[in-house]
Amino acid sequence: MHMQCILSGDAYSNLTDLRRIVKKDSSKAMSFGGRLAEERKRLGLKQAEFAQLVGTDVPKQSLYENDKRELRADYLARVAEAEVDVVYVLTGRRGEGLRLGDRASELLSAYLTLPGEMQQIVEELALRLRDQFTRGSGQTLHARRLDYRPDERG
Repeated sequence: MHMQCILSGDAYSNLTDLRRIVKKDSSKAMSFGGRLAEERKRLGLKQAEFAQLVGTDVPKQSLYENDKRELRADYLARVAEAEVDVVYVLTGRRGEGLRLGDRASELLSAYLTLPGEMQQIVEELALRLRDQFTRGSGQTLHARRLDYRPDERG
């Protein structure tokens, strides 16, 4: 069924206008300020609330969001503490996966400070531990082999 048949004349006209606006806006590359504002909104915060959270004032926050003020490292660190995806704000690409928790982040930092040889040992240990703990989940009472699967016919 055609969309115009489902919606009344005014509703269809409004939908068409909205599509035009969205298409026009999405064709422009979003700036870091726009992405910063998007992240603030994702967190459900008004500009004043966000400014207070990250230790700045509303005029400066507005300047950041309108690309009139360069992002500083100390500001970005505070923004990261507010759980903003800083990689997205800077590059336009979302960080993949979940954010690391404090312990995982601390472990990763410790790993990165190790010499290359030690990093290889830690990687090997981690992979062996993973394999050891995931191996058991594929076994059944009837077989010790991981590739065993019961006949599906029942």
